[in-house]
Amino acid sequence: MDHIQHRDYYYKSDSRCPRCCLDALSGRPFPADEFAMARGIEGLIGEYDSLVEQCLLRLMARSWITDGRRYPWAPDLVVWMAGLREPDRFAGALPVPAAIAAGVAEAMTELKQDEHADAVMNSLAPHTDRALAELWRDLTLLSLERYPVEAAGLRSRVEKKASHRPTLWSKSLPWLFALARHLNDLDVTLTLALAEQRPSVRRAIRASTKSEVREVQRRAEGVQALADGSIPVEQKLLDALGSSLDARRHVFPRPLGAPSSTWLAATDLEDLTRGAVAGAVKDFMGFVAQSGAQEEEVLTARLLEKLRQRFAAGPGAGRWADPGSPEVALATRQETKKAEKSTGADIGIVLEIAAPGRLTTRIGDLVQVKKANALIPSASQSDAWKINRLQLDTLLERSPTATYWLIPRSGDVYVVPAKLLAAIGAANSGHASLFTVGHSDVRHAAVRLEHYLTDLTAGMWLGSTSPATLAAAAGEDLANRPEFFLNIKVTLPRFLDDVPGGPLPWTLA
Repeated sequence: MDHIQHRDYYYKSDSRCPRCCLDALSGRPFPADEFAMARGIEGLIGEYDSLVEQCLLRLMARSWITDGRRYPWAPDLVVWMAGLREPDRFAGALPVPAAIAAGVAEAMTELKQDEHADAVMNSLAPHTDRALAELWRDLTLLSLERYPVEAAGLRSRVEKKASHRPTLWSKSLPWLFALARHLNDLDVTLTLALAEQRPSVRRAIRASTKSEVREVQRRAEGVQALADGSIPVEQKLLDALGSSLDARRHVFPRPLGAPSSTWLAATDLEDLTRGAVAGAVKDFMGFVAQSGAQEEEVLTARLLEKLRQRFAAGPGAGRWADPGSPEVALATRQETKKAEKSTGADIGIVLEIAAPGRLTTRIGDLVQVKKANALIPSASQSDAWKINRLQLDTLLERSPTATYWLIPRSGDVYVVPAKLLAAIGAANSGHASLFTVGHSDVRHAAVRLEHYLTDLTAGMWLGSTSPATLAAAAGEDLANRPEFFLNIKVTLPRFLDDVPGGPLPWTLA
């Protein structure tokens, strides 16, 4: 009998087919009677306990509480548990998922009455571990809380329960990893803190790295990599918390104020630059999510292409409605052959500014692009970057304001002064040819790419007019050519009161 026939037979005869159980819980288009499915799965208890628990873990990763029009909808885990015929037998065979479902159902009843949650509370909850159910009640409420003060109280309750009874946390760990995207990294920070002192938590992390549920395995491997590091636990927690907080900030890392124009009071130029670059980085993040394992040259080429596209699609293709407004044009190119990298530069930037009657200048700067270890399949799954000391030193010889564009696993772009990395390497690595910097090392100095390019085009804080820097940035030094070039032109029309008889015609740079 083939699988389709076997599936139909499974529902008609109450057959115990573990493969059908797995398909049903994976969300395939099966009959819409959840209670019939739950009864079929229940029949596997005793013979296929581990398979059933694996299926329920997939449910947790796939479905969580969602907001309905009148009340929250229960997650699939609770819906399926509501259909059990022998809840006491189920809770005895699979105590952890039973207690978790009871805790989630209890939280649902606090939020709003739900028929599935009521069924679980009445039939299953009396047979479960009360302490574990209470932990998951608080975790569920925390995952849904929108107000920071209330969330702080719930988080404190969770931390106290886990600290007093760490076995509750170790039993819950695969389920926490399945639910990770709803917990704001609590599964990482609290697990790392407990793992430092509790062998049971360390064993649970290692066991989760072998899970057949993809979401659980990947999350566990990341936590394992953090736990295995030689740095103190405080540093691990700072990295994890810093990454989580910074990812939710609109401005990174929260400067005192927006950059101001020092050579030109033109907010429209700043808006154009900042908006175009922010849009390009957002596009680039999508590419990294799919293809982040590719070589840095491929990532650099795609990032520059996104920048070019966004500037080309700007208001009026670079021209604002007001004829007195400045305009900016951006162009990129790549060497046909791999360039000599003795300067340490991946990108040479040349900025040309033309404001008739006011100022004209040409500024150059150099950039090195590095992707995080988390984007390298063979490396540790962390936002840390390996820096080549010789490459760094030669970069600074050409430009003291040279920068590194660091790409974390999110695909965002953090811009860091090269001289800062040199200082970190000198303090921590002596004369080693390679050294590593982590997220916490750079988070206070880094700015996002839209802030950097706005400062470069409107601030003149960055770059150099020295012949050596300009020659390297423009590719005119044949022995030291970057592989990529970014050319930015900012042009202002002549002001009306500068021209007798009216304005002069002007065109896009």
